[in-house]
Amino acid sequence: MPSTRSQTQAAIDFPRRKQPRTPGAPTAGCKDATSNPTRVILLTRSPREKVLPLSPRKRLGDDNLCNIPQSLPCSPTKQSKGENELPSASHKGRRLFFSEQPTTESPGKRNNLVPSPLHKRQETPRSSERSCLNKQPVCIQLFKQEGTCYQQAKSVLHTAVPDRLLAREKETDAIRQFLKEHVCGEKPGSLYISGAPGTGKTACLSRILQDFQNELPGSKTIVLNCMSLSSSQAVFPAIAEQMGQQGASKVAGRDLVRKLEKQLIAEGTPMTVLVLDEMDQLDSKGQDVLYTVFEWPWLTGSRLVLIGVANALDLTDRILARLQARPKCKPQLLNFPPYTKEQIASILQERLRQVSGDQVLDSTAIQFCARKVSAVSGDARKALDVCRRAIEIVELDVRSQTVFKPLPGKSPATSASVSPVPRRVGLPHISRVISDVYGDRMALGSDGASDSFPLQQKILVCSLLLLARQLKAKEVTLGKLHEAYSRVCRRQQMAPVAQSDCLSLATLLESRGILALKKAKEARLTKVSLKIEERDVEHALKDGVLVGNILAGGQL
Repeated sequence: MPSTRSQTQAAIDFPRRKQPRTPGAPTAGCKDATSNPTRVILLTRSPREKVLPLSPRKRLGDDNLCNIPQSLPCSPTKQSKGENELPSASHKGRRLFFSEQPTTESPGKRNNLVPSPLHKRQETPRSSERSCLNKQPVCIQLFKQEGTCYQQAKSVLHTAVPDRLLAREKETDAIRQFLKEHVCGEKPGSLYISGAPGTGKTACLSRILQDFQNELPGSKTIVLNCMSLSSSQAVFPAIAEQMGQQGASKVAGRDLVRKLEKQLIAEGTPMTVLVLDEMDQLDSKGQDVLYTVFEWPWLTGSRLVLIGVANALDLTDRILARLQARPKCKPQLLNFPPYTKEQIASILQERLRQVSGDQVLDSTAIQFCARKVSAVSGDARKALDVCRRAIEIVELDVRSQTVFKPLPGKSPATSASVSPVPRRVGLPHISRVISDVYGDRMALGSDGASDSFPLQQKILVCSLLLLARQLKAKEVTLGKLHEAYSRVCRRQQMAPVAQSDCLSLATLLESRGILALKKAKEARLTKVSLKIEERDVEHALKDGVLVGNILAGGQL
């Protein structure tokens, strides 16, 4: 079959690519572009040039140069929001706003646009948006809680060692004289400091030792708190470690004591000041530990100066009776009496003078606190705690009343003249804290229930109080306490609880902050003592008729 296709039919030449139309290029029809391929080649751009969309929103990746200056040769690394802001000469700066929806603007509105200095094709805000940028930003200021004065007052009412100790000049001079005589004169000796808690024993001694570091060259100071020791015998390994003996905990007790004595009397050993705070915790069977420690300064050639600190006034006379037979071993005594109300008031006023501005505590509140604390214990630390807790109460009240108030629109001149103390701590706040600290801990609950403090617990506290008076000791064993408790119950025709239940009663009293327990391997050997003053216990227990009769008898 003959072919019907014409042999002379020409092939249609289609263009490979439709070139974009540029503003400066002359318009040409499709026919011209296809018929003249050389003209198309002249219109194509260099491969290095890249046509970017006008809208930065349509640019992807590194092509989005809306926030990049034109002088940069390449795309910078990814930056955070704060670093990606435009530099500006003014503090206000200029932000770029991009609309979410594409908008078509008329030629009339285009006249309001300001050309961007970064990119000619970059969009800029409209006049309405630019006017919003030029407006002063609205300052939403959170309320500043007024509590700086309270924070300063609480910081100065600390219980740490102060730079200046008031009302303890006599005791401080006695300690300084003792150290100069024995340490500087290289003369061994011992000093026993006694006094109630909070009378400044440890604070005075710590301050003097810090001041004497330069005045006592070549001497060694060892300070141990016996409350941190697991047992009375643990004091010897602790001293040996402080004196440089390695592996002291592995040496037997007697051998370790001999090694310490040899080191204390060796030639070339520097004068050693050994301070044992809470020395009454070294109580042991036969008081062997205390006797051994007090005999060290009087060994031949001894280089030890011993300073013991405890609460008991008659520790050396009552517990260490054998020291009376050896006058050389008897330590020098120094007693710290309780603070008087004038001394406590001067301490509080001296601390509060360090706070700039108006006084946070009223003078009447300070005098009331000093009078109450001095009448109960004379404990300066307790007075500082009472004032600090009273300040916390007022601070919480001020915060709760002002934290949700809008900030008043006042000028800086008027706000500077306002007193920095929103509310002072008055006598009612001090009285409230004192009632919580020194008040009746065994009183009825807030609901007024009469069984909030059970009768068996009250009788156990009465028995402990009577037994401590009879034995003249602060601590008694649980076995002796249960015997005394049983006798009191039989006298009142009541059934006593068993010894195991008696330990449960003592544990409940310990959780209420009335008793202190020192556990032992056997329950009957557990030591029980009162944590509050006897006068407060007796005053609280006399509320009941039955308990009042028990205490009025005074015998077991």
